Amino acid sequence: MSRAVPAWVGRTDDTPAPARVKARIVTRQGGVCGCGCGVKLGVAGEQIDFDHAQALILGGANDENNLRALRKPCHRAKTRADVQQKATEARKRNKHLGLAKPKRKMSYRRFDGTPVWKD
Repeated sequence: MSRAVPAWVGRTDDTPAPARVKARIVTRQGGVCGCGCGVKLGVAGEQIDFDHAQALILGGANDENNLRALRKPCHRAKTRADVQQKATEARKRNKHLGLAKPKRKMSYRRFDGTPVWKD
């Protein structure tokens, strides 16, 4: 069976999803947080955030199939993990390409106590 409504795709990475798409996402998830914690969305006036399952900074698409509804604390934790993963990947890439600054070499002391700096 084909889908009655075509999936929404953002024109740019900054294009926010319209309200009708957000409503479809919440309905698709059954009104439960998309992180897997099982907590109902919008309880006690809590704000609902919409997050990309695969983060845009990690190559995800800005479309309806990549969006999910999360509670604020769950969204914060996921974003923190995404940024940490991106930083790790960038650090490894820069080291591989030789773009990372060399660290200062360690110094040591001789037995008589005089310091020796490595060049």
